Amino acid sequence: MKINLVRHGETDWNLRGMFYGWTDCDINEAGIMQANKLKNFFNTVPYDKIYASDLLRAAHTAEIIGADKKIKVHKDSCFRELFFGDWEDKEGTYIRDNHGEELKRWVKDWKTSSVPGGEAFEEFYKRVTEGLERIIKDNKGKNVIIVSHNGPMSAMLCYLTGAGPDGFWRFFSEQGCYSSVLVSEKKTTIEKINCPVIL
Repeated sequence: MKINLVRHGETDWNLRGMFYGWTDCDINEAGIMQANKLKNFFNTVPYDKIYASDLLRAAHTAEIIGADKKIKVHKDSCFRELFFGDWEDKEGTYIRDNHGEELKRWVKDWKTSSVPGGEAFEEFYKRVTEGLERIIKDNKGKNVIIVSHNGPMSAMLCYLTGAGPDGFWRFFSEQGCYSSVLVSEKKTTIEKINCPVIL
Protein backbone atom coordinates (compact mmCIF):
# COMPACT_ATOMS: atom_id res chain seq x y z
CA MET A 1 0.00 0.00 0.00
CA LYS A 2 0.97 3.62 -0.36
CA ILE A 3 0.41 6.15 2.41
CA ASN A 4 0.47 9.83 1.48
CA LEU A 5 0.95 12.02 4.55
CA VAL A 6 -0.23 15.62 4.09
CA ARG A 7 0.12 18.52 6.50
CA HIS A 8 -2.89 20.85 6.62
CA GLY A 9 -2.79 24.24 4.93
CA GLU A 10 -1.62 27.45 6.57
CA THR A 11 -3.61 29.06 9.39
CA ASP A 12 -3.45 32.51 10.96
CA TRP A 13 -2.35 30.76 14.17
CA ASN A 14 0.79 29.58 12.35
CA LEU A 15 1.60 33.12 11.31
CA ARG A 16 1.25 34.30 14.92
CA GLY A 17 3.52 31.56 16.28
CA MET A 18 0.81 30.06 18.48
CA PHE A 19 0.74 26.90 20.56
CA TYR A 20 -2.56 25.55 19.24
CA GLY A 21 -2.57 21.76 19.28
CA TRP A 22 -6.28 21.09 19.85
CA THR A 23 -7.47 24.66 19.31
CA ASP A 24 -9.94 24.28 16.45
CA CYS A 25 -9.18 26.89 13.79
CA ASP A 26 -9.63 26.88 10.04
CA ILE A 27 -7.10 27.33 7.26
CA ASN A 28 -6.67 30.85 5.86
CA GLU A 29 -6.68 32.01 2.22
CA ALA A 30 -3.10 30.84 1.69
CA GLY A 31 -4.04 27.50 3.25
CA ILE A 32 -6.98 27.14 0.88
CA MET A 33 -4.64 27.81 -2.06
CA GLN A 34 -2.25 25.14 -0.74
CA ALA A 35 -5.12 22.67 -0.37
CA ASN A 36 -6.27 23.35 -3.94
CA LYS A 37 -2.75 22.71 -5.24
CA LEU A 38 -2.75 19.42 -3.35
CA LYS A 39 -6.17 18.61 -4.82
CA ASN A 40 -4.92 19.23 -8.35
CA PHE A 41 -1.90 17.01 -7.70
CA PHE A 42 -3.84 14.16 -6.12
CA ASN A 43 -6.39 14.33 -8.95
CA THR A 44 -3.57 12.85 -11.07
CA VAL A 45 -2.72 10.15 -8.52
CA PRO A 46 -4.85 7.07 -7.76
CA TYR A 47 -6.03 6.78 -4.16
CA ASP A 48 -8.83 4.95 -2.40
CA LYS A 49 -9.48 6.76 0.89
CA ILE A 50 -8.77 10.01 2.70
CA TYR A 51 -8.32 10.12 6.45
CA ALA A 52 -7.88 13.29 8.48
CA SER A 53 -7.54 14.64 11.96
CA ASP A 54 -10.98 15.75 13.13
CA LEU A 55 -9.69 19.28 13.76
CA LEU A 56 -11.05 21.80 11.26
CA ARG A 57 -7.75 22.85 9.68
CA ALA A 58 -6.93 19.26 8.70
CA ALA A 59 -10.49 18.18 7.88
CA HIS A 60 -11.07 21.22 5.64
CA THR A 61 -7.79 20.60 3.81
CA ALA A 62 -8.81 16.96 3.28
CA GLU A 63 -12.28 17.91 2.04
CA ILE A 64 -10.77 20.22 -0.57
CA ILE A 65 -8.34 17.51 -1.70
CA GLY A 66 -11.12 14.96 -2.17
CA ALA A 67 -13.75 17.33 -3.60
CA ASP A 68 -13.34 16.61 -7.32
CA LYS A 69 -13.24 12.84 -6.83
CA LYS A 70 -16.08 13.05 -4.31
CA ILE A 71 -14.17 10.90 -1.85
CA LYS A 72 -15.49 10.94 1.71
CA VAL A 73 -13.12 12.11 4.44
CA HIS A 74 -12.82 9.74 7.41
CA LYS A 75 -12.14 11.94 10.44
CA ASP A 76 -10.17 10.44 13.31
CA SER A 77 -9.09 12.13 16.56
CA CYS A 78 -6.04 9.81 16.68
CA PHE A 79 -4.38 12.15 14.20
CA ARG A 80 -4.80 15.33 16.24
CA GLU A 81 -1.77 17.42 17.15
CA LEU A 82 -0.25 17.19 20.63
CA PHE A 83 -2.53 18.79 23.25
CA PHE A 84 -0.73 21.76 24.82
CA GLY A 85 -2.94 22.06 27.91
CA ASP A 86 -2.56 25.42 29.66
CA TRP A 87 -0.49 26.69 26.75
CA GLU A 88 -3.24 26.16 24.18
CA ASP A 89 -4.04 29.25 22.10
CA LYS A 90 -1.05 31.16 23.53
CA GLU A 91 1.67 32.87 21.50
CA GLY A 92 5.16 31.42 21.71
CA THR A 93 6.54 34.76 22.92
CA TYR A 94 4.01 34.76 25.79
CA ILE A 95 5.08 31.26 26.83
CA ARG A 96 8.77 32.22 26.72
CA ASP A 97 8.17 35.39 28.73
CA ASN A 98 5.81 33.92 31.34
CA HIS A 99 6.70 30.21 31.51
CA GLY A 100 10.36 30.27 30.55
CA GLU A 101 11.59 27.67 33.05
CA GLU A 102 8.73 25.27 32.30
CA LEU A 103 9.42 25.69 28.59
CA LYS A 104 13.14 24.92 29.04
CA ARG A 105 12.33 21.84 31.11
CA TRP A 106 9.85 20.59 28.52
CA VAL A 107 12.26 21.18 25.62
CA LYS A 108 15.01 19.33 27.50
CA ASP A 109 12.87 16.40 28.70
CA TRP A 110 10.24 16.37 25.93
CA LYS A 111 9.95 12.59 25.87
CA THR A 112 9.21 12.14 29.57
CA SER A 113 7.53 15.42 30.57
CA SER A 114 4.49 17.37 29.42
CA VAL A 115 3.46 21.00 29.42
CA PRO A 116 1.18 22.07 32.31
CA GLY A 117 -2.17 20.33 31.84
CA GLY A 118 -1.02 18.94 28.49
CA GLU A 119 -0.57 15.58 26.84
CA ALA A 120 2.52 13.49 27.57
CA PHE A 121 4.60 12.63 24.51
CA GLU A 122 4.30 8.88 25.14
CA GLU A 123 0.49 9.13 25.13
CA PHE A 124 0.57 11.26 21.98
CA TYR A 125 2.91 8.86 20.15
CA LYS A 126 0.83 5.86 21.19
CA ARG A 127 -2.50 7.28 19.95
CA VAL A 128 -1.05 8.43 16.62
CA THR A 129 0.75 5.18 15.84
CA GLU A 130 -2.22 3.05 16.92
CA GLY A 131 -4.36 5.01 14.46
CA LEU A 132 -1.75 4.45 11.75
CA GLU A 133 -1.55 0.72 12.50
CA ARG A 134 -5.32 0.46 12.12
CA ILE A 135 -5.24 2.19 8.72
CA ILE A 136 -2.45 -0.11 7.52
CA LYS A 137 -4.40 -3.17 8.68
CA ASP A 138 -7.63 -2.02 7.01
CA ASN A 139 -6.14 -0.90 3.68
CA LYS A 140 -3.70 -3.53 2.47
CA GLY A 141 -2.93 -3.06 -1.22
CA LYS A 142 -4.65 0.33 -1.32
CA ASN A 143 -3.49 3.94 -1.61
CA VAL A 144 -4.57 6.34 1.13
CA ILE A 145 -4.10 9.96 2.12
CA ILE A 146 -3.80 11.03 5.76
CA VAL A 147 -4.15 14.78 6.39
CA SER A 148 -2.77 15.70 9.77
CA HIS A 149 -0.40 18.05 11.61
CA ASN A 150 3.37 18.41 11.89
CA GLY A 151 3.69 16.49 15.17
CA PRO A 152 1.61 13.46 14.16
CA MET A 153 3.31 13.34 10.77
CA SER A 154 6.70 13.22 12.49
CA ALA A 155 5.42 10.45 14.78
CA MET A 156 4.11 8.44 11.81
CA LEU A 157 7.38 8.83 9.90
CA CYS A 158 9.29 7.72 13.01
CA TYR A 159 7.10 4.63 13.20
CA LEU A 160 7.27 3.82 9.49
CA THR A 161 11.05 4.27 9.22
CA GLY A 162 11.80 2.37 12.42
CA ALA A 163 13.42 5.45 13.98
CA GLY A 164 11.01 5.24 16.92
CA PRO A 165 10.27 8.10 19.31
CA ASP A 166 13.96 9.07 19.54
CA GLY A 167 13.87 10.13 15.90
CA PHE A 168 10.99 12.57 16.37
CA TRP A 169 12.96 15.77 15.72
CA ARG A 170 14.54 14.41 12.53
CA PHE A 171 11.34 15.12 10.64
CA PHE A 172 9.53 18.33 9.81
CA SER A 173 6.56 18.77 7.49
CA GLU A 174 5.64 22.12 6.00
CA GLN A 175 2.09 23.22 5.35
CA GLY A 176 0.72 22.09 2.02
CA CYS A 177 3.50 19.53 1.53
CA TYR A 178 3.28 15.74 1.46
CA SER A 179 5.33 12.61 2.09
CA SER A 180 4.79 9.26 0.35
CA VAL A 181 5.58 5.89 1.92
CA LEU A 182 5.22 2.40 0.42
CA VAL A 183 4.34 -0.21 3.03
CA SER A 184 4.43 -3.98 2.55
CA GLU A 185 4.84 -6.96 4.84
CA LYS A 186 8.50 -7.22 3.83
CA LYS A 187 9.65 -3.61 3.94
CA THR A 188 8.82 0.08 4.08
CA THR A 189 10.12 2.44 1.40
CA ILE A 190 10.13 6.22 1.74
CA GLU A 191 9.41 7.71 -1.69
CA LYS A 192 9.19 11.40 -0.78
CA ILE A 193 9.48 13.48 2.38
CA ASN A 194 8.10 17.00 2.82
CA CYS A 195 7.60 17.42 -0.90
CA PRO A 196 6.02 20.64 -2.22
CA VAL A 197 3.41 20.45 -4.96
CA ILE A 198 4.70 21.89 -8.23
CA LEU A 199 2.13 22.11 -11.02
